[in-house]
Amino acid sequence: MAEVSNERFNEWIVEHINTANSHLPESNPGVAGAALMQAAARFNCFVSSTQFVSGRVMTQNKDAHIDHYVKLYREYLESHYQDYTDNFAAYSPPVLGISKT
Repeated sequence: MAEVSNERFNEWIVEHINTANSHLPESNPGVAGAALMQAAARFNCFVSSTQFVSGRVMTQNKDAHIDHYVKLYREYLESHYQDYTDNFAAYSPPVLGISKT
């Protein structure tokens, strides 16, 4: 398997975000985000499954794999949450009738 550059990895992230954003005309951000999380969960179960020879062995390692993904997600979410709070005015769309002060 080929190595993926940081630049290409970041492009993939933007592609996934753009896919979620493309759903906003027919839904709200919460639903689009939930769909993205569901997709990530399903795909990460697939990724985990590639490391095992059977469902039984996969089940035996379930908690460790889930803990690993939850830890990573928490780290990513904390980092992006901080970035958003630091750059709130620049990142957030204007809310009708509410002044950003």
